[in-house]
Amino acid sequence: MSAEAKKLAIVETIQPPICSSCGRLIPPSERGVAFYCPNCGKILIWRCRKCRKLSIKYKCPACGFEGP
Repeated sequence: MSAEAKKLAIVETIQPPICSSCGRLIPPSERGVAFYCPNCGKILIWRCRKCRKLSIKYKCPACGFEGP
């Protein structure tokens, strides 16, 4: 394996989380929050700062639970 191939193997891309309410990307600088569904505990729910502040509803794709 060449030296250039080794450098490329180290680089990984990171996908920012997506808000479960509005569907937009949550940048690392934003104060988003992540928690597992309070009903089933199977799905990690992400909420952006704006949706948290405005109490926008989210829905768990596994069990259908809706929360503010």
